[in-house]
Amino acid sequence: MPKESLRDKLEGNELDLSLSNLDTVPVKELALLPKATHLDLSCNQLTILPDPFCTLTHLIKLDLSKNSLSELPHDFGQLENLQQLDLLGNNLRTLPRSFCMLRKLRWLDLKDNPLEEGLKKNAGDCLDEAQCRKCATRILMYMTDLDEQLEKQYLLKKQRKEKEEAKKKQKEEMERQQKRQEKKAEKERRRREHEARRAQEILAQNGDTSDEEFNAAQEKLKTNGGVQSKKVSVGWSCFLLVFLSAVVLLVALLVAIDFHCNANLKDENCKLHWKPVRSQVIATAQTAKSSIINFYHSHIESYLFK
Repeated sequence: MPKESLRDKLEGNELDLSLSNLDTVPVKELALLPKATHLDLSCNQLTILPDPFCTLTHLIKLDLSKNSLSELPHDFGQLENLQQLDLLGNNLRTLPRSFCMLRKLRWLDLKDNPLEEGLKKNAGDCLDEAQCRKCATRILMYMTDLDEQLEKQYLLKKQRKEKEEAKKKQKEEMERQQKRQEKKAEKERRRREHEARRAQEILAQNGDTSDEEFNAAQEKLKTNGGVQSKKVSVGWSCFLLVFLSAVVLLVALLVAIDFHCNANLKDENCKLHWKPVRSQVIATAQTAKSSIINFYHSHIESYLFK
């Protein structure tokens, strides 16, 4: 439809395109007429509103009655300035979730639509001005509650999906870790088998090895027990050597201190610290010696020479 013909039908802020046999909405031409805040598209052959229709945010009053609309665009709520909406006599069962964004809507007519039960109950009859105003209020509240419920369901579904994905990833990671461990164990087993075969070849080349020595060497290579035992033995030997060295150094230090204090009788540190400790140690040693002798005479000697 040419722009000039639309402008000819514009009276003030009202654009009447009713009874024009329209099966599509001339959105581009309407976008060029921002003064047309009241748009009448009633009594046409519209079955769908194109998505760009939602960009006509200058609309305040919209009449879509007596068409064949089965649904409204998902972004219909972008018509944020809409105050009056007539949808009488269409094929609408539901309204888009974005409908709750029409905060300025004050008048709504949904009569003669096969609405689902929730919408039908809140829409009422819309037989007069007051009822159409109540319809707008109730439908906005209903769609707002419905949007919140759908959002909660979406969030719960999203959380469940995230948990399932996390469990799946954890399971996959455990499986990968198990495979790595199995692969590592298999690699170690093959290495030991290779070492065993290598040892067999070396022993077979020597020729002078007895069967007992051959079997012992093979078992040793399979279990690595001989090497591990040797490592443990060397470790204990090193520990005992270090321990004995420490004991010897401690005894030597005590002897040196005792020699110093006996040679320097006027040393205050010796009087205050070493001599009391030395006396206590000697007394304790004498007591332990007496206890050991008594225990020997009362138990061990009578047992050995009875």
